[in-house]
Amino acid sequence: MSEERFNHLETQISALQQDMNAMKQDMTAMKQNVDALREDMTSIRQRVDSSEGTILVAVREGFNSLRNYLDDLNYEVADNARATRLLKRRVARLERKDNE
Repeated sequence: MSEERFNHLETQISALQQDMNAMKQDMTAMKQNVDALREDMTSIRQRVDSSEGTILVAVREGFNSLRNYLDDLNYEVADNARATRLLKRRVARLERKDNE
């Protein structure tokens, strides 16, 4: 094998080794990016879970507030119905007294 051919092969091997080193660096960078992406996804999941929890609490509190308001309204309606019955009885008694 000639010296020139041997130098050419050495140059190609050296270039191949440099390319392999560059590929290793790229692979390392890709692994780091994948790890960072996983961390970001975990963070996003935690934020979504937290947001869902916050929304659920707000909805529950809203429904509880509405339920309490409806309970108050139902109590007032029942109280008004009782008062109306009492008034009707009084009116009926007054009408009987007037008729006598």
